[in-house]
Amino acid sequence: MNAGMPVTPSLFRMLEWHERIEAERRQPGARVFVSDYNGGHPFVEKYLGELADAAPCRLADVTRYSALDEDAVLRERIAEMHRRYDGAGCTPGRVLPGGGSSALLGTFATWLLLTGRRRVHYVAPVYYKLAFLFRRMGIEPVPVARGHAHQPAFDLRLPAERTVLVLTDPVWYAGRRVPAAVVRRIADWQRATGSLVFVDGTFQYMRWDGGRREETAHLPAELTLRMVCPTKYLSIHGYRCAHLLVPLQLREELAELHLNLHGDVAVSDRLFARRAADLMLGEGNAALVQHIRDSHRTLTASGALAAQLPVEAGFFLFARPRVPSRWFLALDGKFFELDGHPGYIRVNLLNRPGIEALMTAAGQVASA
Repeated sequence: MNAGMPVTPSLFRMLEWHERIEAERRQPGARVFVSDYNGGHPFVEKYLGELADAAPCRLADVTRYSALDEDAVLRERIAEMHRRYDGAGCTPGRVLPGGGSSALLGTFATWLLLTGRRRVHYVAPVYYKLAFLFRRMGIEPVPVARGHAHQPAFDLRLPAERTVLVLTDPVWYAGRRVPAAVVRRIADWQRATGSLVFVDGTFQYMRWDGGRREETAHLPAELTLRMVCPTKYLSIHGYRCAHLLVPLQLREELAELHLNLHGDVAVSDRLFARRAADLMLGEGNAALVQHIRDSHRTLTASGALAAQLPVEAGFFLFARPRVPSRWFLALDGKFFELDGHPGYIRVNLLNRPGIEALMTAAGQVASA
């Protein structure tokens, strides 16, 4: 490389791979996408309740704007859920509800830009939409570790300065939670430097062991923003709701910015947000998690996988198929800034066509 030429951050190189696979995925006759973002399950109608068979206009006044942030009942239910699940203090004053995690990521990135923050540290992996926003807004992403938090060789080197750190927990593509020791170390670093941490907790509260407590709920509240996504929790993505837990001193500033960027949500999304909060306070998603585990058990027993990483949360698995991964359209390590693991790809355990394609291909090879 010539001296003086700019170096493309590795996060942006990863983003280029996502853009390429998106272009291929949309082509007619594309290979089966086993890393798909979508996936069905048998609990949709049960989780939706009256939303499954009643039009929103029968459930709410559709002549009025649906002001999600003004829904005091919703914010109180969300706060209560976090108190119950995490055993940590949470008040409605810390809750900023929004229409989906992408909108909240947009608000966070815009806030960084408006407050003059042009450099952000991060622990890989980072969701590609946040990478897209950083690239377009001219925000420099700086990694603080070699490897990912679930790897034995993970080497965390936090800067000795006040900054903003982005942390993804769990590491969604592999279904692995960030170890408690790593979270505690980050908490100590926050207190020492006054640094702000943004936790992308999109796949939180989907633990396979039935536990509810999330370690990042115990990071210093006055220095932490944590994003939670009930649509992922229920795997019902056609409705849009998510929320941020934010420091009290930042809430009104962020709420005003979010409203002016995105406006109010559709009344259907507000109704769903209420429904999701009630479910999280009530029966939860244990049936869905068991369904995911059953799918994993079926795939493993079929012999379609040559190797896999242990999984403990969410609905993705990182594994090496018995047949060459090039037979499928899939996301491998380079899509997550991950070195090593040749032949490993992300598998959506809720994507039945993808699971069947993996099992069928392995069966054909075995019988050849």
